[in-house]
Parts: sequence; C-alpha cells; structure tokens
Amino acid sequence: MRPYIVRFVSQKSGVGKTFVASSVVEALVKAGYSVAVVKHSASGISLEEKDSARYLRAGAMEVVVASKELVLLYSKTLTDDLNEITSYISRPLIVVEGFKDARIGDSVVVADFVEEATRIISNDTIAIVLSREPLNPELEEGIKVPVFSSDQISSLADLIIRRSIEHFTSQLPGLNCGACGYNYCRTLAMKILKGMKATCPITLNVKLTVNGQEVHLNPFVKNVISSVVEGLLNSLKGIPANVKHVTLEVDKTARTS
Repeated sequence: MRPYIVRFVSQKSGVGKTFVASSVVEALVKAGYSVAVVKHSASGISLEEKDSARYLRAGAMEVVVASKELVLLYSKTLTDDLNEITSYISRPLIVVEGFKDARIGDSVVVADFVEEATRIISNDTIAIVLSREPLNPELEEGIKVPVFSSDQISSLADLIIRRSIEHFTSQLPGLNCGACGYNYCRTLAMKILKGMKATCPITLNVKLTVNGQEVHLNPFVKNVISSVVEGLLNSLKGIPANVKHVTLEVDKTARTS
C-alpha cells in the first residue's frame, strides 16, 4: 500500500519548519504511529563521521555505519527525488521537511505571516502554521485550509492522523467484511499506520498455480499463505526489509538419469 506522505514546506528558511515538523513527529510517535522522516538539504550534507567521508572519497557508492543504537546509510546512487527516496522507506507514515516543489502527498505551509504563506499554498496544502504572526480571523478570511499557531502542534497532529487514516482507508475495499480480523476497514488502516503486520485479504494478490492451472483462493487462505511465507522470510538472512513481491516455485518433477 502507498504510504501517507506529508511535507512541511516554506518560502524561506528560518521560519521554524524543523521545530514544527519534529514536534509533529514527536506527537505522532507518542500516539503510537510508525513514522519515518525525510529531510531535504539544499546546501549539501556535512559528514560528521570522518571515516565514512574517507570511504566515499575513495570511490565507494554506498557506505553503511552500524552500531548497536543506530545504522546510517550514505548513498551516492539515490537521486534528489522524493519519489525515489520514499520508495526505500517501509514506514506507513512519512514526514518530509522541504521538497517544496514536489507534488507528492499533502503539504503543510510554515510561515512567519499569513501573506507569506499564501504565496506557496497549493492544491495539496492541508494547513498553515504561523510561527510569528498571531492568529487573526480577519487576515485568514478566504483561506480554505485551517491555520494554526506554532503552539497548536497537537491539533495539527490530529489533522495529519485523520488524513493518514483516510489515505489508507481509501486503498481498502470498504466492505467492512472482517476477513482481516477487524470489523471495519478503518480499524485495519489504523493498525497499518501503527506499524502492525496487518493486510487486507481481499486486496492481497496471492496466486496459486498447480500444474499450470490457477487454484481459486478465498480471502482466509490468501491471508494464511501470505502470513506463512512472510514468517519464513523473516527467519532468513539477507531478505530486504521492504518486501514488495515474492515468487515461490515448487517443482516436484521426478528427475531420473
């Protein structure tokens, strides 16, 4: 399923974009949501880990620095493209700082003043956050999205949670059939957003072919097969974290010399 992406953008630097975005991330994590972050650096990346920089200067295309607490990946192969970057992320909810010109997901405009914010409002804008100017209904008249102050983080986080649930619910069939183990598709969407291994058997693309003939599978069987295969993959080494497609073939043809 496609992750929910929300970008925090501004017309200029120094308006508190990092403060607002990081505060929202903290609120989302406290609420139990599984969050990843992408931060755009227009001025380049400064490598604090000197040995890593040495390997990159030596010509390595990717360098991984690993410790018990954290793993860092430096890559020259990824482009400065939000679509490509987010395809490597397995978390369901991605908070992005920057990438003002990208047209992916929702956006939150952070600005000092209302007039400044209106210059970069787009069709994907869901909210404005003012870091300096006090909220003023007269100035906000005609603006079609909610306007928050920088101390209304919890209200902004609630809006993002609602949008993310709608985003995942819209990708489900809406049958509320219970085949996934939950009574409502909306509940399944919330479980997915909280990082739980939950899938919709109705939309699950599991195919079984025996001797070239496809076997019909009901949602329960699809879910069982998917769970068993996923369990096997989790026990194996070298399997990517973000598995999107698996092909399993069993050939029982007797081989005789």
